[in-house]
Amino acid sequence: MKRCLHIIVAPGIWICPFLLFISCQQLSQSITDTFNTKPEEAMQRGSDERITGFVTDAAALNHAERLLRELPQYSGKSIYLYADIHFYDDGRIMAKLQHPEKPDYVDAYNYQGGQWSGPIPVQLSVHDNILERLVALDSVPLQTAAKVVANYNEKAASIAGASSTDHVYLIIHHGITRWYPNRIDGSREAWDVFFNLDGSIASFVRN
Repeated sequence: MKRCLHIIVAPGIWICPFLLFISCQQLSQSITDTFNTKPEEAMQRGSDERITGFVTDAAALNHAERLLRELPQYSGKSIYLYADIHFYDDGRIMAKLQHPEKPDYVDAYNYQGGQWSGPIPVQLSVHDNILERLVALDSVPLQTAAKVVANYNEKAASIAGASSTDHVYLIIHHGITRWYPNRIDGSREAWDVFFNLDGSIASFVRN
């Protein structure tokens, strides 16, 4: 049983027993709340904290993909990326996906704070050839971004004055997929680095 006592702060100054009782109760409640916090509540509170290292974390990228595939509209369906997908080190992914029911439609989805938001309709022109700008998620898992970053930064580390990257993106155009960034600028040299769809290096050539 907790007991609150009269405390002398300085000669002639006493802490009011009632105020001290309130403080004790607040501390007790704070401890109780801490131990009774549900895991999902803790994750939600932590979602506002700054995240780093996401784009190099294959496990975190896999988790994001699993959550994407678990969205009700894509349950049991193939997912196709449209035009581009961006990966950021602060935990964000920005993607556009072909509509699961209407193949002529495209929706934008954003991943942030450990969850996907969307769908947000994307306006398309009658001149847009959707099929030329699609790639199956099965052929390029989200964890591929971590491999691209690792390979890019390994090459950048070998070039004097070059900077590493923590943002990568995939562009799909005319049936061709290409990872970016694909150029490394050093203080005295510049190199082009191209990647295969799986994130491995296809070519590394000095300009």
